[in-house]
Amino acid sequence: MTKWNLKAKLQKDKPLLLIFFSPDCDHCQHETEQIIKNIEKFKGIQIVMATTQPFKDMKNFAAKYKLANYGITVGRDIAYVMPPYYEMKNLPYLAFYDKNKKLISTFEGGLGIPGILKAFGR
Repeated sequence: MTKWNLKAKLQKDKPLLLIFFSPDCDHCQHETEQIIKNIEKFKGIQIVMATTQPFKDMKNFAAKYKLANYGITVGRDIAYVMPPYYEMKNLPYLAFYDKNKKLISTFEGGLGIPGILKAFGR
């Protein structure tokens, strides 16, 4: 994992689930576990996870859950752009985008798989 530009990582014509998390957040860990257990339901949806926490913590989190094996992109918001942009108050923070990268909705806290899929019309 290295520094990357989010726009450069976005896949064309695919909806996007953007998850802002903290590696030590229990709700974030639970949501990640649920997504991994149900990863087949996310076919056709790109998942990107971002954090402002130290690189080492992010890397350990990604390794613990083997996120690369599931095609989940993980990176750091080193400029602390996302929390004020989305006016985040709770984690995990989920932002749902359609295939044209237009924001559908956002949610703060654990939403669960049915709620996440419903945001994408599934």
